[in-house]
Amino acid sequence: MMSNINSISSLWLLLILISGVTVQHVHGWGRVGHGLVARLAYSRLSRQASDWVTFLVPDFLVENFTAVGSWADDILYPDTNPLGHNNWQWSRPLHYVNTPDWVCNYDSQRDCKNDICIEGALKNYSRRAVATQLDDMQHKEALLFLIHYVGNVHQPLHAGFAGDLGGNKIKGVFMNSQFTTNLHSLWDTGAINSRLSRDFKSDINLYYTHLHTLM
Repeated sequence: MMSNINSISSLWLLLILISGVTVQHVHGWGRVGHGLVARLAYSRLSRQASDWVTFLVPDFLVENFTAVGSWADDILYPDTNPLGHNNWQWSRPLHYVNTPDWVCNYDSQRDCKNDICIEGALKNYSRRAVATQLDDMQHKEALLFLIHYVGNVHQPLHAGFAGDLGGNKIKGVFMNSQFTTNLHSLWDTGAINSRLSRDFKSDINLYYTHLHTLM
């Protein structure tokens, strides 16, 4: 599960974080959700942990929570990583875990063979983030994967049924929308965007403040 970060991939890692470009393809929560998860988590860090994150991710990127939280998605697609997206396709199965259809329990030996699922990724990158034999670039990569996967694992359909691809095949019109979507996308972006628009004037900072008061 180790990646080979060549010079092109490393350059695009930095450019993606700086630009915060809009992504059309999302996995868990979408950019708004991942940004909120990263920002809320960062607010709860101890000073020591905060200093460690800042050391790996420079100050001007630490505050770009949307880019930091969505990095593991951004690297996968040609519109956000045109030169290096093929180098990261191995990481796709690490964003989720599937169980057999209508089996509502998780068995790691059955559902996460060779640790190729989100549970395996969380264990692997938790170790790699602090492994003394790895360099700072590898620690940074591990941290960025962890930030994203912790967000993903709290999106219910990232632990879904294999047959419907975690809700991607369940299509319909939801929440009085005029457009057809799928259940996975509804969890990723639809519900959050509806909440933002209805109750927080589409202001992410207002929503963040509300969520922070609940912690």
